[in-house]
Amino acid sequence: MARQQHNLLLHVDELTWGFADSTSLLFDKFKFSLYKWDFTILMGKSGTGKTTFSKFLTGKLESPKKTIYYKMWDLSSFSSDDIQQYRRKLGLIFQDSKLIKSMTVKENVIYPLKIYGLGEATIEAKYDKIKKEFWLAELESRNISQLSGGEKQKINMARALIHDPELIIADEPTGNLDRDGTQKIADMLIKLHKSGKTVLVFTHDIHLLNYFKNNTKINLFKL
Repeated sequence: MARQQHNLLLHVDELTWGFADSTSLLFDKFKFSLYKWDFTILMGKSGTGKTTFSKFLTGKLESPKKTIYYKMWDLSSFSSDDIQQYRRKLGLIFQDSKLIKSMTVKENVIYPLKIYGLGEATIEAKYDKIKKEFWLAELESRNISQLSGGEKQKINMARALIHDPELIIADEPTGNLDRDGTQKIADMLIKLHKSGKTVLVFTHDIHLLNYFKNNTKINLFKL
């Protein structure tokens, strides 16, 4: 699919930024573009700004004015309500699954829909769809403590996707997994991209990068 201007989702125009207690810049005129249907890998070692950049893109950290845009709208101009609406367009997958231990698998997966105030019928319909896609039938009544690391990350992904987000942002999604678990999560992300999702992955893992390169077409940015 052609990367055309009207399909531009995120655009970063010369991001220059550093921590107040540091004499050096973390970002120096950094440029970045993400288009609808892209599968993009943002690669960088620890300390190069991956987590900070992901916070800018998800609105958790206020970005400099006229620097980071969502569909040509300046994120720095968004109100708190605008940010909440913007985040509903994102499916966020983290290294730490951030699952709620007091809830079952199903309760964790549908939790975002409860927050959004959707009706029970709509929630059940969306859950039935995601349950089939992620093979959750045997896991749905389990407690989080009963899951393996790979299973937790699968649940994390299901929860991130249940509201059908426009963009999937995965920040070190395989950081706590072994090689087999890493491959399974990578395959899920590739499958999601082939189904029409836009995917952005932050990673420092060269093995994960090479796996993606060998199994799908990617765009690569380095920090």
